[in-house]
Amino acid sequence: MGQELEFKYKLENQEQYDALRASLEERFPGGWEKVNMETEYYDTQDLFLASRKWTLRIRYENSTGILTLKTPGTGRTRGEWEVPEGTLPGGLMSLVRRGAPEELMEVYHMPLQSRCGARFHRLRCLAEVPGAQMELALDRGVLMGGGKELPFWELEAELKAGDGEALARWCGQLAREMGLREESRSKFIRASRLAEA
Repeated sequence: MGQELEFKYKLENQEQYDALRASLEERFPGGWEKVNMETEYYDTQDLFLASRKWTLRIRYENSTGILTLKTPGTGRTRGEWEVPEGTLPGGLMSLVRRGAPEELMEVYHMPLQSRCGARFHRLRCLAEVPGAQMELALDRGVLMGGGKELPFWELEAELKAGDGEALARWCGQLAREMGLREESRSKFIRASRLAEA
């Protein structure tokens, strides 16, 4: 099973984003990549996926589509599978072949609808800290739902190799130094609540 371990922090405004960006670029010089992201989240009319707390999305990274399924895990971890196919429903079979739950195929013949989305710019790099390798991602953009948009700024730190506890310690120290507040809600949850409001 694919697993994701990620720490996410909410930034209050562009000023805090700029200060954090400057600090991280000083700590980890070079290797930063700019990516334009646009995400759509899908479900059936009867919310088959949401009822299981699954998230199905197509994310375009610089116009290249990636289909992803996320499922609940234990603690901070989540199940995650992705395929470089921004298509539905065809990509569902590819996700299952990669190890996603076979139950996903129950929606193959159901109409899938876009529920909400996000559009943002990401600045990311691979970084090494004692005991762990992570992908750092600074995001700024808007969540979209129900014809409304909500601006956001945030930091994500995703474990790529090594020890999750080592990453947790580093993130905790960074949060204390920079006055960061942890964000427990995914972009999907925040965008879907915007759509429902």
